Amino acid sequence: MTSSTDRSASSGARPSLWRHRNFRRYLTGQAASVTGSSISSMVIPVLAVLELDATTAEVAWLTFLGQLPPALLALHAGALADRHSKRKQMITGDLVSAAALASVPVAAALDRLSLTQLMVVAAVQGAAGVLHDAAAISLLPSLVDRPLLQRSNSRIGALFAVAATAGSNLGAALTALLGPARALLGDVLSYLVSAWCTARIQVPESPRPAAQGRRLHTEIGEGLRYVNGDHRLRTLTLVNATTSFALALLNTLWALYLFVPA
Repeated sequence: MTSSTDRSASSGARPSLWRHRNFRRYLTGQAASVTGSSISSMVIPVLAVLELDATTAEVAWLTFLGQLPPALLALHAGALADRHSKRKQMITGDLVSAAALASVPVAAALDRLSLTQLMVVAAVQGAAGVLHDAAAISLLPSLVDRPLLQRSNSRIGALFAVAATAGSNLGAALTALLGPARALLGDVLSYLVSAWCTARIQVPESPRPAAQGRRLHTEIGEGLRYVNGDHRLRTLTLVNATTSFALALLNTLWALYLFVPA
C-alpha cells in the first residue's frame, strides 16, 4: 500500500511526515512504549527498596536480570523479525510486557509481592522488550520511502528523548500519588496503547522464510560478520554497548542512594 505521501516523496516533493498515517501510528505507539518503559525503569527499583527492603546486591540482581535478556536475545530477535511478521512480533512483545507488569500491583494488593516476582517480571519484560524493539527498528523502512528515512529517524530520536524524560517524571509523579506498585499501571497502559497503534498500521509485509533449512544461528553469524566488516556499524555498536553498560550501573545504584537513609 503506497500513500499519497510516499508518491509525492518519489516525485521530489518534501511531504510532511505527520500526514503519513502509518508513520503517525508507528510513532505514537513507540513513544508510548518508551514513556512507559521509563516509568518502570524508575519505579521497579524504588518498589524493591521501599516496599521489599532490597539490599544493594538484590537491586543489582534485579537490574542484571532486566538487562540479561537483551544481551542474550537481541541477535535472535532480529533474525526472527526477518522471518516473521514484524507487527505481530511487536504486538506480542507489548502484550507480554503488559501482562507481566500488571501482575505486580495485583500481587501487591493481595500482599503477595516478593523480590523473586519482581526479578521474574524484570526478566520477562526485558525479553519481550527486545523482541518488540528488534521488530520495530526493521519495520520503519517498510513504512516510508528511502528518501524519508533520515527525516523519520531524526523525528523518532527527538520524540523518544522527550518521551523518556517525560516517562521518568511521570513515574515519579505516579509513585507519589498512587504508590510504586500501582504506578506500574501507567506502564501497562503504555504497552496497550503501543499494541493498539501497531495493530492499526496498514502495511504489506513479506516475511522472509528460512532459506533451504538454514538455521537461525547461521543467519545471526552472517549479521555479525556484516556489522564487524563495516567500521561505522562496528563503532556504533561498541558505543551503544558501552553506554548501555554504564546506564545499567547507574540504574542499579540511584534508587538506593535516593531512598535509603544514610
